[in-house]
Amino acid sequence: MFRAGLTFIRRFFFAAALLVLLVCGAEVAVRVYEASTGDSVCSQRDAVCSDPSQLTIPSWSFYQELKPLAAAQVECRDSNSLVEIQTNSLGLRGPELAVPKPAKIYRIVILGDETLYAPETPEGDHFCTILQERLQQTANINIEVINAAVPGHCPLTEFLLFKQRIIGLQPDLVLLHFDWSDVADDRQIRRLAHCNDAGIPLSCPHVKLTRTKKAAPHEIWRKHFRLFDWGLTAVSAEWKQKIARQTAISRETDTNPYAFLRDERPERNLSFRRSVGPIADLSEFCRSVNIPFALLTSPKPWQVSEKCSRGQGVRVAAGVAQDALYSNRAPFDVLARFADRAGIPFIDGSMVITSGRDAELNFLRFAPRWSAAGHLRLAELTARFLHERISGPWNPSSLQQNEQPITEVRPAATEIQQVGGQRIRPRRVLPDSDGQ
Repeated sequence: MFRAGLTFIRRFFFAAALLVLLVCGAEVAVRVYEASTGDSVCSQRDAVCSDPSQLTIPSWSFYQELKPLAAAQVECRDSNSLVEIQTNSLGLRGPELAVPKPAKIYRIVILGDETLYAPETPEGDHFCTILQERLQQTANINIEVINAAVPGHCPLTEFLLFKQRIIGLQPDLVLLHFDWSDVADDRQIRRLAHCNDAGIPLSCPHVKLTRTKKAAPHEIWRKHFRLFDWGLTAVSAEWKQKIARQTAISRETDTNPYAFLRDERPERNLSFRRSVGPIADLSEFCRSVNIPFALLTSPKPWQVSEKCSRGQGVRVAAGVAQDALYSNRAPFDVLARFADRAGIPFIDGSMVITSGRDAELNFLRFAPRWSAAGHLRLAELTARFLHERISGPWNPSSLQQNEQPITEVRPAATEIQQVGGQRIRPRRVLPDSDGQ
């Protein structure tokens, strides 16, 4: 009996020692892998909706920003290639910029979020590059288009970014792209913003910078033991997917970030009204310093067709059901009326993105962003608009005489209109929530 007990104890300690050695070996293997590849086993490879380049960092002033003087490679699964991303000393995608601005340069700044950041699109196919080329064809001085988009931004943080950093670039024209994910982003970020008595944003520090609570024990373990971090990440992945699937099919505005797009009166939605407020603030600020300002918008893939951006996991990660289609035109009409009341030139990209028999080709399949074709069509639309509506060093007479001005293009006044792949009846212009 005594000998059997000793044998059991010996085997138990041997098994325990072997388990410890296996765990230590696995920890060493994980660390060697990360050191040799420069990648993390817990990196979010499926972060298709925000920043797959992983260059965003928390900011004290405008929630988050891009790492300055950084570089990254982003895999574009649609083209099966790697896209090189580089940031300059100001934390903007693109080459270094001359400050102060040299003479004989007309500088255009484009504000936006991950849609304009477009990490899966190389510089040569990007909206900013194409717009610069199109405007340069008829300009008498050098045109410079700057990509000031930051993943996760919305008009509130874009207003702060412009006032605190971009204004120093001495822009001659400012374009802001309003993305329909900005409503949910504003709802998440606004609680962190510091505003003056008039409600004008002053700063918006990231929650990671203001959080003072002591780290939980499991967070300390995750920081020091890569194997433990990897295990928790793998265990939580399925749970996160379950929550994402529930969010995607929800019709509640507070749960689904795009549920408000079904609303026939989106101007009554408080989150929507708050999200566009900083656009008017930025317009007024630009007007005060004599900088022309214009507003650009475009539809999300699920506002065009149920076939758009249907790569595995893409829609669920964005909080959208796999076969969702929000073909409601009311949000675009409300945004146009908002711009008209504020005296802001408005470019409705949905007019070209939803047209054609293969509108889904304007979007990537494995990311909810524009494809090279989408970048081209929107850049050409914007170039035409600027030729007609904004005074600049370009020649408006370059348009062909038989070409209809874009400012006069209207949806066909037929009983049935084609929008987003569905036939819908035209809606009357709805008054705003205040009855005006």
